[in-house]
Amino acid sequence: MYSYPYIWTFYHNITNHFRGGLFKSVREISLYDEHSFEHDFFLRIVQSFPFLTKLTIHNYEAQQNNHLEQSIIKYSYLLEIDLVKTHHDYIEQFLNNKKICGHS
Repeated sequence: MYSYPYIWTFYHNITNHFRGGLFKSVREISLYDEHSFEHDFFLRIVQSFPFLTKLTIHNYEAQQNNHLEQSIIKYSYLLEIDLVKTHHDYIEQFLNNKKICGHS
């Protein structure tokens, strides 16, 4: 019996322990952790999910570093972001085009 490999289109509950990889077919992810997500984590996410269209973040922990000096992270295909259950640091990070840039 032969079956086609399963193609992931979503990946939920990613934590800071995510090591990376390349997931070209994944369009939707959710991030959850009890520790803050820092700039390098978001950089790893955008490199691992280049065609991401929907992002949900659940994290109430304040970020440890001010990321103004860091490179801009560009989410080329991001259309929807859910920041309802997040610390205001993430809201600021995603709404400030000096830190993260979305689909234009």
